[in-house]
Amino acid sequence: MFSQFFGKYLLDTGKITDDQFNSCMEYIKANRVQLGLIAETEGMLTRTQANELNYLQMQTDKLFGDLAVEKGYLTTSDITYLLGRQGNPYLIFVQALKEGGILSCEESAECLAAFQRDMGYSNSVMNAIKDGNIEQLLPAFVQIEDEKYTNLIGLTLRCIVRFVSSYIRLEKGSFVKELPVHAVALQRTFGDYRGFLGFCSDDRGILKIADGYAKEEFDEVNEDSLDAVAEFTNCVNGLFAAELSFQDIHIDMEPPEYHLDTVISDNNEDFYALPIYIEGQKIHLIIKIA
Repeated sequence: MFSQFFGKYLLDTGKITDDQFNSCMEYIKANRVQLGLIAETEGMLTRTQANELNYLQMQTDKLFGDLAVEKGYLTTSDITYLLGRQGNPYLIFVQALKEGGILSCEESAECLAAFQRDMGYSNSVMNAIKDGNIEQLLPAFVQIEDEKYTNLIGLTLRCIVRFVSSYIRLEKGSFVKELPVHAVALQRTFGDYRGFLGFCSDDRGILKIADGYAKEEFDEVNEDSLDAVAEFTNCVNGLFAAELSFQDIHIDMEPPEYHLDTVISDNNEDFYALPIYIEGQKIHLIIKIA
C-alpha cells in the first residue's frame, strides 16, 4: 500500500521515472513473501496447515496470523518473528529506492515530508499508509457517517489486500446516481438491508481483481474473467452477512451478475463509488445499502 501512495507522488513530482518505479516494485515483490510461505519454509507450518489457514481466511474476516494462533499452530511470538521476516512495506520501498541508486535515505525522508505536507495527511493517516492499516486510513478517503458503509468498505479492502493484491491506493469516494462503465460485476442483497456490492472499470482494470482472486491471468474482459470477479463479490458479501448475523441482522444474496458497456444506476437513487487503484489499474468499488 505504501509503495502505491508514495510512489505515485514521486512519479507526479518527477522524482522518479516509470521504469525506476517498476524496478522498485519488482524489488518489493521479491522481498515480501506471504506469511504462510515463510512459516512453511521455516518448518513452523506444514503445507496442509498453511492451506487450511488460507481456506479459513476466505471464510472469516481474520488475519492469517490470528487464525494460526487460534488453531494452536503458532504462538504470538512466532507471528512476531514471521512479520519481521516478511518486512516492513515502508522500509522495503525506501531500501529499494536506495539500492537502486534512485534516492538516498535522506532524499526519501525529504520527499516523504513533502508528500505528507502536499497531500495534507495527518500523522495518523501517514502511519496508516506506512503500516497498511485500513481502519485508520479510511476516514481520509471515505467520509460517510453511516457505519454500515464504512464497515462494508473496510471489509472489502481487507479482502482485496488478502486475496487479490496488497498494492492498492485509494482516492476519495462519493455518492453518485449513475456511473458509465466498460465492465461491472456485482451482487444484490435483500433482507434487513437491500442493496448491492460490486466492482467496475472503464477499461481492463477489473482484470486485476479477476487475476488476483482466481490466481490466473486473464487476457481479456469476458464472461470467464467477470465470473471470477463475481465470485469475489460473493466472498465479500458472505463475510459481511456473517458479521451482520451476530448483530441479529440478516441479509441474503442474489446470484452475482455482470455486464459490459453499461451505465450503473439504481432507480435514480444514490450509491457509493470508491476509486481504488490495484497495482496502478483503476477500478471502482460500488456499494448501496438501504
